[in-house]
Amino acid sequence: MTGGTFMGDEQGHVNWMDQIFRDYEKDNGLKNNPGFGKPLPESALSGNMYDNFLSKAKDAGFLPLWIKWQKEIREELSEIVRLRKTNVENR
Repeated sequence: MTGGTFMGDEQGHVNWMDQIFRDYEKDNGLKNNPGFGKPLPESALSGNMYDNFLSKAKDAGFLPLWIKWQKEIREELSEIVRLRKTNVENR
């Protein structure tokens, strides 16, 4: 946010994100992105957008919360089964 000034609309509301993005553009921040100026791949614009997102997120190592919970539940159930077997064997 250069010079300590912020751009706002006619009601005096400051749109912080717009100002941050404008400053980023002024510093040529977009041109430093590896995909700048390249067309989007066909796969990004075809098919189910949700499936495309999940695929990209998975490639980036992101786990949706419901999958994280599913994994935690599976691990806890496995631990319960293991403890129960151990308890039965020790009787």
